[in-house]
Amino acid sequence: MGKPFTADRHSLSLRAEIAHQAARLIAEDHLHDFALAKKKAARHLGSSDARVLPSNQEIEEALESYRAIYQPQHVDSLQALRGKAVNMMRLLNQFTPYLTGSVLSGVAGPHSDINLLIYLDDPKSVEIFLLNHKIDYQHLEPPPTHRHASWPSIAFWYDDTQIKLHVRPRTAERQTQRKEERARVDEVEALLSANLAGLTPSAAY
Repeated sequence: MGKPFTADRHSLSLRAEIAHQAARLIAEDHLHDFALAKKKAARHLGSSDARVLPSNQEIEEALESYRAIYQPQHVDSLQALRGKAVNMMRLLNQFTPYLTGSVLSGVAGPHSDINLLIYLDDPKSVEIFLLNHKIDYQHLEPPPTHRHASWPSIAFWYDDTQIKLHVRPRTAERQTQRKEERARVDEVEALLSANLAGLTPSAAY
């Protein structure tokens, strides 16, 4: 059995560098996969030790700092994406959608997708709704190992932004995700209002 890993000053410094480099990749290269961003950043810095990879929380903090310095327009683009999310959630109101993903967490870039999550007993009903509203959509291929791989994920465009609508069985609504990882339309509107008022996102909940 190997010795437990103890972070020294060099490891902590490297971890911070990887977080900063990963944040740059996400912000500048529109790389949305945090795990991939970490691996690319580590490889760029010549590290192959998985033990020094930063957590997603550290990446988010580095990304927030990076954008505050290099992308001061980020707040405006995030507000625009959240506004689009609210509009689409209102259109889909009968399905009581949640916003999830990077637009909710605040790490989204100007070209990020908007991810919505709905829980239904009849997944076809949302497709019928989209057809009735003349919204062209396509099915996304889920990972074969995904626990809800048989339930559809649908993509379509709204105001030059891709919407990804993930349909899950109603029974899964009580089994998944903490409150802060998904938000109803009124909570997203509270985030918009909080940012306009200069409050922190957590104060909106």
